[in-house]
Amino acid sequence: MVRLWRFSLRQSAGLTGIGGGGLCLLWLAYALTLERAPGIRVRWRDDVTVAQQAERERMYLLANGRATMPEAPRSIAYDLLDTSSRNIAAIVTDTRVADTNDIDRDNFKIGRNASPGELRMWLADRIPGLRYRTVRVILIAGLAIMALVGLEGLLTAIGL
Repeated sequence: MVRLWRFSLRQSAGLTGIGGGGLCLLWLAYALTLERAPGIRVRWRDDVTVAQQAERERMYLLANGRATMPEAPRSIAYDLLDTSSRNIAAIVTDTRVADTNDIDRDNFKIGRNASPGELRMWLADRIPGLRYRTVRVILIAGLAIMALVGLEGLLTAIGL
């Protein structure tokens, strides 16, 4: 077998530990913090374009847009995946947002009467770097590769 890399036993153990440990920590964070996202309603100003609205939905992690109302077609129900005060303050103060429901606008928190949304969220949705699915997939793949390369090095070092 041709090996593309050579690691010492210590390096292989380190790679396995970092990769496997990182995967375990991510799984534990997911399992302990998984919850239903709160449902909120955002009414966009009439002059906001579809592209501007889509950009803001991505920026604020407003997901699963639904339930427009005939009398207010710019009012959309969302699942809010980032419930940090910073994100809620940004939504409330955004000049493209005309109004919000189910948000405590004074304290930048989800309102007490907000109903649960349809989607689920976890700790990574509140961390700026990890809030994007692509970043999480790359992180998980990188940790898995580290663990597998380290494990292969350990098995080779002990003669298996």
